[in-house]
Amino acid sequence: MRRKDTSPVGRLIALALVAALWAAPVRASGFSELGKPRDFARAPGVHDADFVAIRGPSPFDRIGLHHLYLGAAAPHHPEITVLYLPGTNMNGEIAPDESRYSFPLYLAAHGIDVWTMDYRTHFIAPDTPMAALSELRGWTCELFVSDIAAASDFIRRETGHRKLFLAGFSRGVEFGYLFAAMYPERVEGLIALDGFIPRRPSRPAPHRYADDLGGRHLTWEKREALIERVIHNPDGPAPIAKFKTARENLEHVLYYSAGFGGHGGLANPMGGFSKVGVLARVLATYDRYWPAVQDTENPFAPARLSRLGASHIPVIAFSSSNIAPGWPAMVAESAHSTGSRDVTVTNFPGWGHLDVLCGTEAEAKVYAPVLGWLRRHRKAAATSDAAAKNRAVRAGGSG
Repeated sequence: MRRKDTSPVGRLIALALVAALWAAPVRASGFSELGKPRDFARAPGVHDADFVAIRGPSPFDRIGLHHLYLGAAAPHHPEITVLYLPGTNMNGEIAPDESRYSFPLYLAAHGIDVWTMDYRTHFIAPDTPMAALSELRGWTCELFVSDIAAASDFIRRETGHRKLFLAGFSRGVEFGYLFAAMYPERVEGLIALDGFIPRRPSRPAPHRYADDLGGRHLTWEKREALIERVIHNPDGPAPIAKFKTARENLEHVLYYSAGFGGHGGLANPMGGFSKVGVLARVLATYDRYWPAVQDTENPFAPARLSRLGASHIPVIAFSSSNIAPGWPAMVAESAHSTGSRDVTVTNFPGWGHLDVLCGTEAEAKVYAPVLGWLRRHRKAAATSDAAAKNRAVRAGGSG
């Protein structure tokens, strides 16, 4: 699905998409393709096909996939396949549509078969009242990982791959490690963009059902209005009079975000590590609600950590530094949790959280190294698979 529009026209379009979902052919996995693949004006040759699956009786019980591939048609058996898991309040929408600021689009533009995930949260309209969100109290990390497992089954059938490379950003990294702990036989490698395994103990679930991205001061409506101003007229007047422009207003909001440490933790455009216009396009795709239960649970029981440690899955990880002094250490510790000797960790001093995903230096220091890492590991895996087949043939012939 594209970015939600709550206008009357937007609601009609949403109804049409729901009708299309029910009318579209359902594949064996339960996923239906919506419409025709689209292309990207600033990423020539890359196409995006959208899929949706029904996961339960509620209108919110939906998950989505966006398939990004290079060429006129999706490859039947791509060399490298990556499933990308976005962070909290994020989804698989591609924004901005420039490969130098979009990790999935960059990989696709370089011939990688990429699938990005829409969580159930993407199917909650932003004007939904909080009272209608009671089912979110059961939207645990394990439920989301069960959705990821269903998506991975579909992708593996579509591509012919027994294993996938799993990439994640922020909370998507946590989901990636949890998936690897539960299904290590399905994971060829892990790409961790500024996220880690939580070490806190589980606490009782909160009374509230959902976290609202809109705050007491910057409400959802004010947030949306500010983002729209930055996208369409960044040097125009700011909503708050003390700022000269909309651009300056959003720059201040991002840099001083209290939830990310208040010193460029969310993003550091003031230090030149990101551009406000790019950040606005990314923020514009965010979903409003997130299940509050995930704030208090820790699904990494000792048995799961042990299983993860025995997986020996290779990891490449990247860390920002501005959120908290101990943040890079947690990223590094988690990267070594698979028990693999093949672990690469890079920390970026002065970077904020979103700078790792879509910052001014992300293409050179994150995307390109990941691309090289993917190609090296797929080549090594192919060599290993071929050697194993040769051994099997020789063993069979010796009998």
